[in-house]
Amino acid sequence: MSVDVSSSVGFREQPITQLLVKVATRCNIDCSYCYWFRDASVYDKPKLMSADVLNQLLLRIEQHAAKWSLVDFPITLHGGEPLLWGVENFRRLAEACDGIASRTGCDIPLAVTTNGVLVDDEWLDCFEACNISVAISLDGPAHIHDLHRRTFQGTGTHAAAERAARMLVSRNIGVSALAVCNPAYPPEQYVEFFAACGISSYDIMIPDATVDEAPPSIAAFYGGLFEQWLAANSKAANVDIRIVSDMITALLGNNSPTEGVGHKPIELCTVMTDGTVEAHDVLRIAGDGFTRTGFNIFDHAIDEVRNEPRWKAAREASINLCAKCRQCKFMNACGGGYLPHRFSRKNGYDNPSVYCDDLYAMFENMDAVLKGHLYVSKPGGERVGVGGG
Repeated sequence: MSVDVSSSVGFREQPITQLLVKVATRCNIDCSYCYWFRDASVYDKPKLMSADVLNQLLLRIEQHAAKWSLVDFPITLHGGEPLLWGVENFRRLAEACDGIASRTGCDIPLAVTTNGVLVDDEWLDCFEACNISVAISLDGPAHIHDLHRRTFQGTGTHAAAERAARMLVSRNIGVSALAVCNPAYPPEQYVEFFAACGISSYDIMIPDATVDEAPPSIAAFYGGLFEQWLAANSKAANVDIRIVSDMITALLGNNSPTEGVGHKPIELCTVMTDGTVEAHDVLRIAGDGFTRTGFNIFDHAIDEVRNEPRWKAAREASINLCAKCRQCKFMNACGGGYLPHRFSRKNGYDNPSVYCDDLYAMFENMDAVLKGHLYVSKPGGERVGVGGG
């Protein structure tokens, strides 16, 4: 599979296809590993998105959908903790997006990522009535979750998050969970916990770290997680663990739907509470002000961010891999790993991922298992296993 690194003209002639909207820049809990507050410039932004900014954002969304005749334009509401924005603002946004959809023919799926602490019956009614899907940040069982996801008073938040997860599952709401891997614990503890909660779709994400850090090895954890996924689905459990399904998709030569796997450009667009526009928010892991741009939705159309130097630099870095990655047999499947994990103060993004050895081991293990189960035919009838080699 090849990646089309087109000319700058062709590059500008593509629409932005999804938005990450920061409706709140503060949070009601204090997660020790949160990338968001690694960049102190977030404190310079308004705590919540105002009505004026929301109105301008809705105008830009409608203009963008109409200009590009989009079939859909997914929007994820994010923070900080987005539920701090309030139920009425969620309802207002959803109603406005329905209006845009009816006028333009562009479906606007809404999703929110929340820590779940504020979820109650009123929020459940809102999510259900407005067809807002919910990703809840939940790091598995309490003894893992409460290590990092705590209140500002130092107490754990697991009880509130698990309660919210079970409430969400009980309603007609699209629900998934987002966990961060702690390789000190076996993956089956996560898998068993989510099964007990009734959550069949979740991700166990690689912990954020730059090349300047020294995170613990994750290969053994994800090798075990792959085994858990195989075992669960061999029993027709229909368990979707996103990082596993993404890696398998990439090994089979297809584009994975998320940005952390596969050799493809990162083209996310983030709108802040004041209407400024940035690239992928997790790039804040690089430090203070690293994602700041001069673009905003008052002076610029959404797709104009493609001309912004920092946005372009991040996009180009996502596909222009370092020499080691270009020589790797898993280059197309891996894509160099998650862009923030390739950053160093010395070389910017021109590095292998800080998890390079782990990623190689993870792909090698999956590739070997897949070759034992799936085959493709080459011209002349030769039967060979799938994979990166």
